[in-house]
Amino acid sequence: MMRHAIPPTRFFSQTPNDLIRHPRLNGTAVRLLQWALSLPGDSRETLQSIGEKMPEGRIALRRARQQLEAEGFVHTRRSQCPRTGRWTTRVLVSNVALRTAEEIEAAFAAPGDRMPTVGAPAGRAVGTSPKGKNTDEVNTPHPAAPLVARAAAVLHRVGRMEARLALGVAEAAGLAPLAARWLANGASELELRTAVTAGLPTAVHSPAGFIARRLRDKLPAPRTCADPAAPAAPLPECPGCGDPLPRGQATGVCTPCTGAVPLPVPAAVPAPGGPSGAERVRAALAVARPAPRA
Repeated sequence: MMRHAIPPTRFFSQTPNDLIRHPRLNGTAVRLLQWALSLPGDSRETLQSIGEKMPEGRIALRRARQQLEAEGFVHTRRSQCPRTGRWTTRVLVSNVALRTAEEIEAAFAAPGDRMPTVGAPAGRAVGTSPKGKNTDEVNTPHPAAPLVARAAAVLHRVGRMEARLALGVAEAAGLAPLAARWLANGASELELRTAVTAGLPTAVHSPAGFIARRLRDKLPAPRTCADPAAPAAPLPECPGCGDPLPRGQATGVCTPCTGAVPLPVPAAVPAPGGPSGAERVRAALAVARPAPRA
């Protein structure tokens, strides 16, 4: 059997080979679990909503879920709130089989979508964290509070203009420091909005993760630009006459004051009673006009 595989550079999920080659799971069960594991942590999808998007029928999907539950890849827990009496159902999907009660309890108690390691702790992998490596989140000064508030307002406006990038209050507050670094580096609000909204895919399943990725990947370098609100520096003047100096000359006297170029002489004023300007123009035109032919 020949194999041709190109590793993806983005939008991929890692699946253990033991899960793909599981002898007691059919193809529908493996695909259903892979689909659920590929979703972002804040997705509102359920196994039922995923099954509605798959071409297999309800009976095949029900059998697939039963197989996943029997093999320890899917666990369901119902709990009742003591204050309100409301029942809630939580479904846990795992890329490894969880068998013991301790493993299942630790997985339900783990924050977010991070799964606890099953078994004894292993040694540190060599080369996973090179010494001296610097990332975007390390040794970075935090932007000022007014800049963070301005960046949060920009993110809220992006959500109002583009429904696919709508953020909640907590999500916008979490992304505001990262967006504020754009403004601190000299980028305008228009540049920030364009970088976030340009070339959107058809569906954005995690707006917060999508925006965070773009803000990190497209962060511009700091720009050295003058403050537009600062007053303009005064132009250098000639100490002799007080006129502004020519462009590029910061000190010294102007050219007329040095005597290199004589000052312009004002035009002579015609004497009283002489021909007016219109009469002089008509006389000049009469002299320049050619004589008529015989």
